[in-house]
Amino acid sequence: MSPLVGIAVSLLPDLAKRLTKDARPGTQDLIVNVVKEVLGTDDPTEAARLAQDPQLSTELRVRLAEIEAAAEAKQVEAQMAARQAQVDELKLEIESFKTELEDKQDARGMLKSLAEDRSPFAWGPVVVSVIVTVGFFATLLYLIIVGLDVDESSNPAVMQIVNIAVGALTAGFATVVSFWLGSSDGSRRKDVAASLAQQSAVAIQQQSTRNASRVLEAQERQTAALIEKVSQPPPAAAFSAGGSPAQKQKDTRQFHNCVDVILRHEGGYVDHPDDPGGATNFGITHKTLANWRNASVTKQDVKNLELDEVKQIYRANYWNALNCDALPEGIDLVVFDFGVNAGVTRAAKVLQKTVFVEQDGQIGPITIGAAKRIDPEHLIRTFTDARMDFYRSLSTWKTFGRGWERRTHETLELALKML
Repeated sequence: MSPLVGIAVSLLPDLAKRLTKDARPGTQDLIVNVVKEVLGTDDPTEAARLAQDPQLSTELRVRLAEIEAAAEAKQVEAQMAARQAQVDELKLEIESFKTELEDKQDARGMLKSLAEDRSPFAWGPVVVSVIVTVGFFATLLYLIIVGLDVDESSNPAVMQIVNIAVGALTAGFATVVSFWLGSSDGSRRKDVAASLAQQSAVAIQQQSTRNASRVLEAQERQTAALIEKVSQPPPAAAFSAGGSPAQKQKDTRQFHNCVDVILRHEGGYVDHPDDPGGATNFGITHKTLANWRNASVTKQDVKNLELDEVKQIYRANYWNALNCDALPEGIDLVVFDFGVNAGVTRAAKVLQKTVFVEQDGQIGPITIGAAKRIDPEHLIRTFTDARMDFYRSLSTWKTFGRGWERRTHETLELALKML
């Protein structure tokens, strides 16, 4: 992904929602072209410098807001098309009901006309109905009482004829019942169903029209408000006495809340032959413990690990390495958990990819700033999707996939509760 996209998202965070897997094709190229056109360069470093200029920044944010508004309009059009498809489907059902009712009404009307004229043809439906009914029950009783002697010597052609005859009698009997008895109850129910379907279609169409009007009005207000908002220069960052941006210190209990989640996921001592990490206790592998103690360790040492040392390792090797104290709550948990499970560098790069900055594997001020500008729920869900994509690409997915998926979804739910 182009670094220019990261500059655009940092100026207008809502654009991140338009760059997911379900986004319109070409949105990313459109954003890159707008950034190049406004800033007059395709060099990421130069573009980042120029984006600090208030006039260029304002112009770029307005152009990006127009892209956001156009994407929102396309989404509304898609919703309208889906509702219109529902209306069309209901109309087809109504037409089908009408056709069926008209066919039966024509047949009964002709019989009534013949009977009023005392025509001998009026007995035709009666005679056919009697023949079909008697034939159906006679065949049914014969099959029940006598049955068919079917064996290897039976003539296949005769059996096929019998099957056809029975099928024809069954269909004919159903038609007779529908002709004579369906007019009272069935027709009334179909009339009611057709009426209800027609009323539903009209109601949906009217509701769609009202919704469209409301959506368009809201769209106009939102676009105007968005353009007005982005036209204002961003507020200056507050600086501390030392000259660096002042940051609110995170409650130290957040680390303990997150590490408790990790420990529940990791469990106790395991030594799975297919696990490349080897002997592991509380999620701390044999290699991690050796590096931590700067000495060779045995599997027994791994098994005898104490919880206090485990938390120290997690804080130093993962929490601090991923700069989780500076990340918003909820986001820190998903990044921390993925870093423990898949590696610090991997977790950092996935986060950087999600916030559209350079993927150097180090979470610094640029990555943290970009993460804070994006809606936290959207960022947590997008990060989780990228995490699952990584797991599915591994050769050991069939062995550990179910556990990875359960862990990821549990972490997602807990992270969203922290917002």
